[in-house]
Amino acid sequence: MITINQLLEKTNKMLHNIRPSKKMLEDYLAELLEEYESLVLELDFDSIKAQVKTPKEKVLENISMSKELIAKVLKYYSEAKIAESISELKEYVLNNKLLLTLTIDSATNEDDKNWYRMRNQEKHKRVYSSNEMFHIPFELRGKVNTQRYSLPGYPCLYISRSIWATWEEMHEPKLADFSVARLEPQNSFDVLDLRMINIETVDNYELDKVLSTLPLIISCSIKVLNPDDNFKPEYIIPQLVMLALVADEKRIGCAYTSTQRNPFFNWDMRKLDNIALPVHFVEKEGLCPKLKSYFQITDATNYEYEMLKKAFCTTF
Repeated sequence: MITINQLLEKTNKMLHNIRPSKKMLEDYLAELLEEYESLVLELDFDSIKAQVKTPKEKVLENISMSKELIAKVLKYYSEAKIAESISELKEYVLNNKLLLTLTIDSATNEDDKNWYRMRNQEKHKRVYSSNEMFHIPFELRGKVNTQRYSLPGYPCLYISRSIWATWEEMHEPKLADFSVARLEPQNSFDVLDLRMINIETVDNYELDKVLSTLPLIISCSIKVLNPDDNFKPEYIIPQLVMLALVADEKRIGCAYTSTQRNPFFNWDMRKLDNIALPVHFVEKEGLCPKLKSYFQITDATNYEYEMLKKAFCTTF
């Protein structure tokens, strides 16, 4: 028998690895989910019964169903049955009551007040206005590249709980090469919670939902093997999740933990929280009115400007 902390520790370690170059994503992910299911079968459920509201058998059934569904979705996708893959995952995301939800509420949680967005500086532009730091406007949607949770041409707002997380997500640019804006939520909102589980705060979770969501967390958190490739199979499940969330009436996006983690820095895992929010109303130009209504955003600043402010604050 193993404890919940041992299970989470082993699961989190799975996600630090990169799949072998000769192994297909489908096979690699199937192995990870098999390994996870075997860990759950070893779990001492009696030790966590106070945090589990769902019968053990139902949790195990949900995990098995999730594993089979993810395999089916990837098979459909590889066979170019894209509509079927979208439909299967949409049904799963919208109707599975055992998936974790995270509420962002700056009125009741101090940690939810500050979020950040980073943008690389252009040659002749050092800082940007607040509008330029939001999602890519609709009239420039041709600039939207493939990302983990967004499709080409479909704008998505990515924000991070810390500047560190934005820096990791942007692949650690030089300090002189980026600008940052701060966002403060004005209304509470819910997102699908696909973050890696923080062992230090595991007592705050409903563990039946944790165990049932982990197959999807694992499937969405695999590191990219070939970052320079145009098509990244590691993005298939996350992008299909985002397509499902566009139709979700309760959750407006998803939270996830950055897969870019520099081992030199011993940061609190929660500092690496990110949220991806798809646009919900597509316009001819401008920004999504729904996403705009949720945030106030500052104009951008950069490292050099902030250092100058600090150095000369007593002189000027």
